[in-house]
Amino acid sequence: FFLSSRTSNPDLKTSLNLSNQNPPFKIPPFDCFKSPQAHPVIANIVEGVKHPFFYALSDFGDLPEKPHKNIQRILKKKPFRKPDISVTVQDVLGKFRDEGRNGIFVDVGANVGMATFAAAVMGFRVLAFEPVFENLQRICEGIYFNRVGELVTVFEAAASDRLGNITFHKLVGRLDNSAVSAIGAKLAFNSNEEIAV
Repeated sequence: FFLSSRTSNPDLKTSLNLSNQNPPFKIPPFDCFKSPQAHPVIANIVEGVKHPFFYALSDFGDLPEKPHKNIQRILKKKPFRKPDISVTVQDVLGKFRDEGRNGIFVDVGANVGMATFAAAVMGFRVLAFEPVFENLQRICEGIYFNRVGELVTVFEAAASDRLGNITFHKLVGRLDNSAVSAIGAKLAFNSNEEIAV
C-alpha cells in the first residue's frame, strides 16, 4: 500500500516503532551487510517495464531437467519476464507522481522484491516486510544490483494487525512461495510438499 503526503520527507526512520503496544515494540531493519550471501546468484534485468530493474531468482526450478523459465531466458540472452505486479506498481505510482503525490510504498510480503524494486527505481522510498530468510537474501542482492540502498528499508517480519508469533508455511523447492496458511502456500504449486516453520 502507499502512504501519501504532499511533501517529501528525506528522513526515513531506520526502525519501526509500535508505540501503541505495552511495552513499546521496536522492529530493527534487516541488515543486508551482516546477512550471509546466498549462492549461486542468478539475476537479470526485467523486460517491458517503464523503469527497468534487476531481481535475483530464489527458485531455480528442477535442475537440470526442468530449469526455471527465467534461467532458460538467460541462456537465450533475454531479460527476465516482467512480473505483473511490477507493471501495476509502476503504473499506479506514476499516476501518483503525475498528481504531485509523494510518499512511502509499503511492500507487505515482499518476496524477492519485485514490487519493492519497481517502486524504488522510480525514486520512491520503500518499507519492505518479508519473513522468509532466503527471500531476504534475494532482496539484499536486488538492493545492491539496483543501487537503491538509500530508498529501501527491509524488515524481517510478517505484517499483521496483531503482535505475536505465527506458524509460517513454505513449499519445499519453492522458497519464493510461502504463506500464513498451508492452503495459501500450496495455491500455485499443488505438487510441492508444504512444511511449517
